[in-house]
Amino acid sequence: MDRALIDAATKALDVEAIFLRASEIFCKEGFMPQLIEDDLSLVPQYRVGPKSEFHVVTAENKETRDSKKTAMYYFEAGVRLIDGAMLDSAEKEEDIPGEGVYVEIKTEFCAHYGLDGNANEKELHLALAEFGQFNIGYHVWPYWREYVQGVCARMGIPPIPIPMYRIPQPDSASESE
Repeated sequence: MDRALIDAATKALDVEAIFLRASEIFCKEGFMPQLIEDDLSLVPQYRVGPKSEFHVVTAENKETRDSKKTAMYYFEAGVRLIDGAMLDSAEKEEDIPGEGVYVEIKTEFCAHYGLDGNANEKELHLALAEFGQFNIGYHVWPYWREYVQGVCARMGIPPIPIPMYRIPQPDSASESE
């Protein structure tokens, strides 16, 4: 993580809004959480992270001829409850067969940031990309946590705990560049 790039982006951006753009919810057929058997151990699995792309769009007010730049970043988050017994026998978490998944919640959020009108987006491109990789999660995370808790309540299951946000670790290859 390049702190100087993050600082440059932070000075040029202001949080405007966080929007839910896509959501997918699954509950295993016949699963009745209020009748969970004592021998069934459901374990949460998490998948979260920013998408690598971001866009800067310019909106112009025809009456005032003012323009406004907005940087848009996308963040995906998902959680699923799986049969813990199947997790023990799988080599990788991704190898859990469909019948081992009891509940799954997947989302995509879009975070909008106002870009300082005096900022040159071409000069800031690397800073904006670095910001997207490491900072978007901080702003999206409370929305993700609230969404999961609300969906769980509507599904009639206990809330799935969402852990604290952790800063993504840079790849060792990109670290050496």
